Amino acid sequence: MKNTFKAGSFMHSGLAKAFAGLALATFTLAAPALAQASAPIPPGAVLAVMQNVEVPDQDEEVELQDGVTATFWYGQELDFDGKYYYASFVWHTRDSAARQGEDFAAPEVQVRLADATFELTHPGQTPAYSIRSIERKIGFFGGREKPEEVDPKRQALEHRTADGRLLLAVPTATFDDGVVTKGYTMLLFNPNKKPEDDGWVWSYVGQVRTGEDNSAACDEGAVMPCIGSDGELSFVAGQGPLPQVQVKVSGTTFQGPGKIRSLAAADNLTYVYDGKTQQYASH
Repeated sequence: MKNTFKAGSFMHSGLAKAFAGLALATFTLAAPALAQASAPIPPGAVLAVMQNVEVPDQDEEVELQDGVTATFWYGQELDFDGKYYYASFVWHTRDSAARQGEDFAAPEVQVRLADATFELTHPGQTPAYSIRSIERKIGFFGGREKPEEVDPKRQALEHRTADGRLLLAVPTATFDDGVVTKGYTMLLFNPNKKPEDDGWVWSYVGQVRTGEDNSAACDEGAVMPCIGSDGELSFVAGQGPLPQVQVKVSGTTFQGPGKIRSLAAADNLTYVYDGKTQQYASH
């Protein structure tokens, strides 16, 4: 059984205090079996391992010395090629100097995404998990110095590639100016990466948009027409090792000022991985 976790969904444990302050290379974590509903490692323990500071288990963020705030974003259990992993992701603000004099962050200001990945090396024992990798920068995403918001109503999707990697699509639903934008954050896992290989164990590879909902802004049609759309995501073989991502859309969208229309097959989207930008882009 695979479980997914977002900030606020964890049960408390004593892991963070037990391991905070030790050298990162020595971390191994005790954890319950994968089949349990609680996360193998609570957010505070993830932050403690990644930042090498003491963090209470239940805490989902920690402020660092340079004014950077690190916040737990998402966790996912993975069963891949006979091994079990817990992948956790943390986002970071800019430091105090970068924010000096600002009243608010501009829309184009993104956050830094990092990961800590644990491998189940001693199932049924204590400790059960060991550190697989810690990467403090795997990409930048979001806006207004906030991340894409994880959507707990949808499940993450996975695709195994022929060259031994895993593409993970984390569902998001980000609210801004009265509009919810739905989509998926795309993350690429390369568990067999060697030190001499380019890239990271985990890489952020872009955002796929699947729909929007302006019900919070339209006031039941009194302010503007109300629209709502969503998309069904699927993976299709592409020309390279990474698949195309297709989005079959449904619902309504705008058609000129004050008018809406139903979405049709012609509105379906295809995202293709761009090797130059190393992200998925609509095609």
